[in-house]
Amino acid sequence: MNRFPIYEPMTVFTDLLIVICGILFARELQMWFNVRLMEVHWHFAKYFYTVAFTALIGAAFHTIYPEHETIRDFLWKLTMLGMGFSVFAMLMGTLYYFLPFDSVQYAKWIITAIIFGFTIWIYFDDALMNAVKLYVPSALFLMGVMAYGWLSKGDQGALWILGGFIITLCGASFMVTKIGLHKHFNHNDIFHLIQIAGMYFIYRGTMLITNYGSK
Repeated sequence: MNRFPIYEPMTVFTDLLIVICGILFARELQMWFNVRLMEVHWHFAKYFYTVAFTALIGAAFHTIYPEHETIRDFLWKLTMLGMGFSVFAMLMGTLYYFLPFDSVQYAKWIITAIIFGFTIWIYFDDALMNAVKLYVPSALFLMGVMAYGWLSKGDQGALWILGGFIITLCGASFMVTKIGLHKHFNHNDIFHLIQIAGMYFIYRGTMLITNYGSK
């Protein structure tokens, strides 16, 4: 019996939705950077581009049937690395949001060392939980900074970003628990749709924030 050419069609579809949204949000932020010349917008634009790239690789991964193990393993490692680079971009944007320019030039080497270590780690062990161990602390750090920006300065952009990452982490719980509604609408699909909602909040917030949290 002929099989459907795509292994997980709904997951591929929702991944492609992330690609489209990621590119649209990234282009808007890149144009905003061209107007305001603030690094916080530049780095969050790269965050969305990297999310889009990672989702595109993820779509390719979910297209291929499990017996093609070598190709799937290669694509999976690329997906994990894409997640690592998206974390780098969002952390760099966060640093520019609350630290002076000179301080960021030192702090960025700490972020670079962490991502480099993750890259080596994921080469030898590409389990999803290893990516979670990088993403969750990074997201919590970002959320703490944005909560400070909102509570201490009344920064509404920071509130939008905080809400976006709360939504994203809630969606990620489906990835960890693997709770799905149907074999053709599984935990990946639920997470992707929730992630898109979170991406919109993050995009809206990033358009409002500035370097160093200044107004």
